[in-house]
Amino acid sequence: MTVIVPVWNDAGGLSQCLRALEGQTYPEHLYEVLVVDNDSEEPVAPIVARHGRAELLREVSPGSYAARNAGLAQARGEVVAFTDADCLPAPDWIEKGVGRLTRGGGRLVVAGKVEVYAPAARPNAVEQFEVLFALAQREFVGRYRFGATANLFAYREAFARVGPFLAEVKSGGDLEWGRRAAGRGYRLEYAEETRVRHPARDSLSQLYSKSVRVAGGLHDLRRIKGRAYLEFDRGLLWELLPPVRTVARTLREPRLSRRRDRVKVCAVLLFVRYVQAFERLRLALPKLWSRHTTAR
Repeated sequence: MTVIVPVWNDAGGLSQCLRALEGQTYPEHLYEVLVVDNDSEEPVAPIVARHGRAELLREVSPGSYAARNAGLAQARGEVVAFTDADCLPAPDWIEKGVGRLTRGGGRLVVAGKVEVYAPAARPNAVEQFEVLFALAQREFVGRYRFGATANLFAYREAFARVGPFLAEVKSGGDLEWGRRAAGRGYRLEYAEETRVRHPARDSLSQLYSKSVRVAGGLHDLRRIKGRAYLEFDRGLLWELLPPVRTVARTLREPRLSRRRDRVKVCAVLLFVRYVQAFERLRLALPKLWSRHTTAR
């Protein structure tokens, strides 16, 4: 099997990820690790060289999905697994993922748990928000019919049949591929026991960048795929409304022991929601204005 790890300017995270991949319970001779450098400014080659199991590839086309496609093109394993350079796979990650996939037959895709953790002893509101809401893989699978590529297993043959990731999008390429796979008869399962850990973002600037990227990805999907992603237009209208239910649930969240922490996390929730909503609105305005002037 083949593990594909795209990286862009995260040499420190990559080193920890590769160390975790070296310590797997899965037999060493049965898997390879392909690191795809997406034209990083940080030196990635020395990191990969220190980890003899990994092979370094390079993809200059911008975007993590272009990098994953480059890895797919060179993969030799019957099974392919995806994780990210800032993730820490559990020691039995490959063993559990491959086991779940092979028990389910050839038309299965497995999305494992992404455990977001706060490295700090006393996490701030941004980190607490991330732990509660980021990379909710179970919800991705059950509600949106896709698995995040931070923890995804599939047969290489699935990509031969369904096609590679949509490389042009900034974000949401895993969503688009998951729905395309479902349309070809593939079944997606959530695997709680197949785990990677992902550090929580710890600043509003990081959340802002992520929210803008996610909004741009949804906009690109709507632009490229047209009516197939019309639901995102309705989703934009929904996002402009106050998230009353989510705020109410957060104010009762048992994992936040202090009320002031709950209030701060709610403030972060509103920040993220409206940054993303207004970015999507900003991107949609030229098109909406064009329609308005044409109608006149």
